[in-house]
Amino acid sequence: MMTVVDPATVTAMARPVPYRLVDRIVEDGGVDPQVVTLRVAPVDGPLPTFRPAQVSMVGAFGVGEAAISISSSVDERSFHGYTIRRAGAITSALLDLPVGGTLTIRGPFGRPWPVDEVDGDALIVAGGIGIAPLRALVETFASTPSLARSTVLCYGAGEPSDLIYLSDVGRWRSAGIDCRLTVDRDPDGQGATTGPVTALLPTLFGQDGPLDAERTTVFVCGPDPMLSATVDRLAEHGIGPDRIWLTLERNMKCGNGLCGHCQLGSLIVCRDGPVVRADDALADLEVPER
Repeated sequence: MMTVVDPATVTAMARPVPYRLVDRIVEDGGVDPQVVTLRVAPVDGPLPTFRPAQVSMVGAFGVGEAAISISSSVDERSFHGYTIRRAGAITSALLDLPVGGTLTIRGPFGRPWPVDEVDGDALIVAGGIGIAPLRALVETFASTPSLARSTVLCYGAGEPSDLIYLSDVGRWRSAGIDCRLTVDRDPDGQGATTGPVTALLPTLFGQDGPLDAERTTVFVCGPDPMLSATVDRLAEHGIGPDRIWLTLERNMKCGNGLCGHCQLGSLIVCRDGPVVRADDALADLEVPER
């Protein structure tokens, strides 16, 4: 169904607000960091509240804006965190900004993860940098364990050096979240579990698994092929697409639902998403983004 965008909302979304970079956390530990979390706070005024998976248009002066999910906890009231992978001129300008420098933020906006849909167990599946839009959700389940009977995080990356938030994983486990990590390859022989993240799913269900397939709500973020593969594998355990939620960070340009650049079939992702139910997006995910 077509969503009508209120003009007052569009006006607010169109107004960039200056933010100060208060800290930067290198997540990949490399000599030439490619994944960094920027912690930012408004130059003036209060820090806006947000819900997990909501997105902001993060701007570098004179370069442009990129749509980035807020990756910090919703309970953090001194800064918002944006985990960014270096991928082009805009992200490079943001990652090269010195602490104390100024950037712009429009948002937060968008449909969040529907935490209130959970009526039993929660399964969170992340592929690569897709862990970033899920981090605030994991923090929510960690801080409020009563939201789910059991919560499992399955997180896969290319190789061990690509895994981020590893210091958080220990804390999440202490909070009762079952965290299972895998990598596609282990070139240095670190003893990591290898295989696609979907290979972890069959171990979660059945008599010895931590999840009840009939009462599991699933939250997924990652590359499009991984999203489709995850939905297919979960179907083998009786979990239909009506209980699977995806976040679709397509190539947003305006963030206002006006330019149509992030159209996915009948969806305008910045207007109707970024979180959508899998059965509303599956067919369109087969069409490559241009």
